[in-house]
Amino acid sequence: MSLWLAMVLFLLAMIGIVLSCKYIPNTPTRTLCVIFFGLLLLSCAIYIGLTFLFVDAVQNQPPSL
Repeated sequence: MSLWLAMVLFLLAMIGIVLSCKYIPNTPTRTLCVIFFGLLLLSCAIYIGLTFLFVDAVQNQPPSL
């Protein structure tokens, strides 16, 4: 997955949480939607963070002898 797609999914998951809390009444369906979008948000955040961590690690390698 490319980084821009992870960022788009991150934003869509945030919007999904807000909209499901706003428009779905307090039922088990609302809970499932919030859990689904929350897990999607968490996985995208981890992916984005690890991508930046690995890119930084590659750019700051010690010189090889």
